[in-house]
Amino acid sequence: MAKKPKETQANARLFIDSLLYKRVSTELTEHRKKIGLSVKRLSLISGVTVTTIKYFELSRENGKGFSVGTVAGLIKAMKLDPMKVLPSHGGIIVDFPPKLTASKVKLLLQSTDNLKTFKPQILDLIRSLTDVARVVKPDVDAALAVFTAEETYNVAPQNSLESLITFGRRLRSLRILKDWSRADLANTAGVALGSIFVIEAGMQNPSLQTLYQLAEALNVHPAFFIRYDEVAANQQIDLERRAASMIAGDQISQVSDLLATLEYIRRTTSPADALNDTNTTACRQLRPESLK
Repeated sequence: MAKKPKETQANARLFIDSLLYKRVSTELTEHRKKIGLSVKRLSLISGVTVTTIKYFELSRENGKGFSVGTVAGLIKAMKLDPMKVLPSHGGIIVDFPPKLTASKVKLLLQSTDNLKTFKPQILDLIRSLTDVARVVKPDVDAALAVFTAEETYNVAPQNSLESLITFGRRLRSLRILKDWSRADLANTAGVALGSIFVIEAGMQNPSLQTLYQLAEALNVHPAFFIRYDEVAANQQIDLERRAASMIAGDQISQVSDLLATLEYIRRTTSPADALNDTNTTACRQLRPESLK
């Protein structure tokens, strides 16, 4: 039987006998004691519950896994550098592309600002299409369609940890820049497709091993996903801008298809109008240049 990506990735050896879990737990536990921080106090400043911290610290002995949210919260609370706490996955790491120039950023911001004017029209279009669809599908819900569209690109869901939102946004940008679908990433990393969806939305607190699998698949250092310094924040902004530009390019053909579909709907429901349009077009094509 062929091995799964999770077993063939370079990072797999870090988790043999739960070695990385034990290592990270030991390092952070010893640092907490070294700086004289109680578990209760660490809980208050990190937002990680006392029970979870105790579970995390026991991992240095039993090797039980812990989540990204836990380790990210503790690292930030104790002002440690994630790059020094988390080792590389052992696979290939590719440098980020050069930052977008100021002129390109300005053009991007101006162009995306113009998109705001189209949103009300698109919402009206959804409502109009709903009215047309209800002729044969009375249960079609325009409100649900609008809600779904809004939620699909919700980048800051409620009740999510800040670290998980950051992780999800960086993950999504890197995936888009590779021109991968979520299924592509899932297959390469050996992570369930459903998990990719919710991780990108900041709605799942995956294990540290899952973070490593995703990082290796995307050729990025695992610590990048939970870094909280200004350099990483600026890098995230640049990646998201690049991803937005790529998404825009991908939508052009879809909008073109939509226009063709709308024209088809109009012509098939209003044959008389369609015939008039056809005759008008034909007349223009046959009209001598001198009569134009």
